Amino acid sequence: MSIEVSLYPEPFVIMGVNVGLSVVVAWCVLAALLILLLFLRSRISRFTDEPRGLQSALELIVDGVTRFAEGKVGSHARLMAPLALTLMTYVSAVTLVELFGIPPPTEDINCTFALGLCSFIGVNAAGFGAKGFGGRIKSLASPSPVVFPIKVLTDCIAPCSMAIRLFANIMVGSVIMQLVYKAMPIVLPAALSAYFNLLHVGIQTFVFGLLALTYAGEAVE
Repeated sequence: MSIEVSLYPEPFVIMGVNVGLSVVVAWCVLAALLILLLFLRSRISRFTDEPRGLQSALELIVDGVTRFAEGKVGSHARLMAPLALTLMTYVSAVTLVELFGIPPPTEDINCTFALGLCSFIGVNAAGFGAKGFGGRIKSLASPSPVVFPIKVLTDCIAPCSMAIRLFANIMVGSVIMQLVYKAMPIVLPAALSAYFNLLHVGIQTFVFGLLALTYAGEAVE
């Protein structure tokens, strides 16, 4: 019984250039999300003071993420809540394509590093916005200038740790499912697939957003 695990994305050639299957899938998911957002935008004009159905679900999601962000970054939730919700939406969308037998882009470490970089930019934007350039530098040098390089290094390592954590967890889920399919290919995989492709993805999505807000909270405190 052999299990195939690769750190490299599956090849996908477009006009003689290998862009990688994960990039193509990510483009398709992004296009689908943009279409969905345009549809939701067209429905906003029909929203009422008494939310029902789709409006109620959207307001619950947005309000929940906003309140959660306020608990982490206070008044800077206006910046970080949309960023966290965007990252969480994208992570869940590009990972759930596995339900259709498509390799998720989050199994490509380049994708997770890009997400970590987006989080890093948002965190530092919040930090500089809260304290200004001088205040942000001063906070990195507190309580002593000796710790400045350590704090800078820590800030730079944070997005890398987020990227590797997300990549590793999604990859481990894929490996476990391959093992289960090899051992019991008929009944058990269906039940476990519902867990790994829904609950597991939900947990990873939440944790990714949580880490982004936690790092932002440290930057603005």
